[in-house]
Amino acid sequence: MGIFPPPASSAPHLRRFLSLFGIVLLLPGCATFVREVKEELIRVESATSPSDITITLQDSFITTYRNRVTIGAMFAVDRADRVPHPAYLDGDFHVAGRASNIGLPIIAEIKNAAFEADALNLIRKAAVTGTPVRLSGAWRLWMEHVGRNKEVQGEAIAPQGLTDPDHVFEIHPVTLVDDLSLRESLRPVAGYRPEEAEDVFKSFEKIGCRIVREDRTTKIVTRKRLYNDVEFLLGILEEPQQVVEDGRFVNAAVFDLKGNLLAHKVRMVFVKDTPPDRIVRHLRPGNRLHVFGLPRINLAQIALRAGYSRNHPESLSLPLPYEIIIAGVYEDPDR
Repeated sequence: MGIFPPPASSAPHLRRFLSLFGIVLLLPGCATFVREVKEELIRVESATSPSDITITLQDSFITTYRNRVTIGAMFAVDRADRVPHPAYLDGDFHVAGRASNIGLPIIAEIKNAAFEADALNLIRKAAVTGTPVRLSGAWRLWMEHVGRNKEVQGEAIAPQGLTDPDHVFEIHPVTLVDDLSLRESLRPVAGYRPEEAEDVFKSFEKIGCRIVREDRTTKIVTRKRLYNDVEFLLGILEEPQQVVEDGRFVNAAVFDLKGNLLAHKVRMVFVKDTPPDRIVRHLRPGNRLHVFGLPRINLAQIALRAGYSRNHPESLSLPLPYEIIIAGVYEDPDR
């Protein structure tokens, strides 16, 4: 689908254009058209900005979070959506801000936000008063919403002027705002269609990656990607589920909705005491689950490859390791 050309330079122009275009099209029945326009704009953004990004992380951060599901932060709210996205655009509520323990530009996203009015009011109040709000949720390092060619953890961060600025780090889905639990929001968004599994996992399996070890930091050089969510079937493998303090990791095979195998083994991420977690803890090897997922970089594999690199330098140039946060389980496999 062709569209008129964007301004000659940069991602911020495209982001603002996308936001305005979305507002114009917030009408029932526009979901397919809006999604096509969004995908085309992201493709144009990728073509008009550097195609690779270098993410520099502190080794201490990788060590702490490589086998953790969630992250907590005192979150300084810079900008928040006025209203949640309509369901057919994903139903999320975006909040841009900063947190000292993360040290990167952050977007926090609340799922099924139309049903979480109390949490939204807490965040709006924090935006007005300038008082940080306590947030927890799944940490997410990914490369969809990015125009610039580097992110360095720990550098000074200016307040964000948009609710969807350039970023690689998210708290998504949010599961706690102050003392208010949002764990039940981890369910499919009625009326929203995630990306199709075949296209997504074929892309994920081929993402280039280069790991660079430095003194106390690790650089991840990889591509900027399009796909940001996916609907698929996961099949539980024989390996035991890895239960951790804030959830569990489950190794699973990936199938499309017709049962075609797309990936032999991917680590799946479940937030503790959410609807997906309560279901998967009772499943046995061979069981399948119809799910909605969000990709993130697998920091456990990043750390493992960096550790192997002295004797196996080729490990630093393998495809990008990814894992999938399970953000909802469909009741009906056929929807």
